[in-house]
Amino acid sequence: MIRRPAGVAAAALVAATLSACGSSIPDTELSDLSGLGLEKVECADTVQMAGIESDDDEAVIECWTGAPDAGLLATADAVLELLLADNSGAEDVSAALCWDDTVTDAEASACRAILVGDTTDGAVVSAVLALKDPVSVIGELSDDPTDDEVESALAGADVEVLVFSEPASSETGGA
Repeated sequence: MIRRPAGVAAAALVAATLSACGSSIPDTELSDLSGLGLEKVECADTVQMAGIESDDDEAVIECWTGAPDAGLLATADAVLELLLADNSGAEDVSAALCWDDTVTDAEASACRAILVGDTTDGAVVSAVLALKDPVSVIGELSDDPTDDEVESALAGADVEVLVFSEPASSETGGA
């Protein structure tokens, strides 16, 4: 069971997503994100992901921070590509397990997920990305910004990334 203090919607969704049912997690690879301009940190040292923890000994959780030139959404896609490349036979299940990308002055987040193996005894590896301070990044834009203005604002903005693996059956309800 994952616990998170009340806060950002993205982190709340992560907390709901990270409940594990106790089945064995197959070997998964949490990708090295340093090539994306991110640095591995303790989750407690983040703003948006701090306080997320797991009661499941099998859960694997990592946090990363940085200011990638590509911006939040392009970085989310790059993380997905790394996860797929590092986990043989994995498939993108983001559409089934994640929310739509959100970019507002109150919250800017993205989620990507892969399935390694099958839904009964496989594993889900997910990544949740959030702007560290969406108010200062998005809040500075006009009331009706263009897509180019939003992309420009996101480029180089401080991002936090939570990457985790869990049994697929905790997502699908399989036993």
